[in-house]
Amino acid sequence: MSECICSSCKNLKSIIDENDMNQNGIAEEYECEYGYPSNKCSDCDEDMCEVICDKYISDCEEEELIVSKCVKCGKELKFVSGNNEDGEVYCVTCYLNK
Repeated sequence: MSECICSSCKNLKSIIDENDMNQNGIAEEYECEYGYPSNKCSDCDEDMCEVICDKYISDCEEEELIVSKCVKCGKELKFVSGNNEDGEVYCVTCYLNK
């Protein structure tokens, strides 16, 4: 039996809805930020999934950290690489005081 591909995908994000929270305050609904890979996902039984997805990223993979410095004060900052790597980097204090 194949496990549902969405159950270990980093692109799956929790939907925050106070009505759907369990007793621990944890959201029980999740949604893919790119849309599910198939229309079958809405009726997923999780045990016999055969769906593949070209946007799949394992949530077990290590994320690449980038080290940069604040352009205003020079404080060293570490952040996860993303699509918006261009531009100036500010620490929280300098950003709020811009």
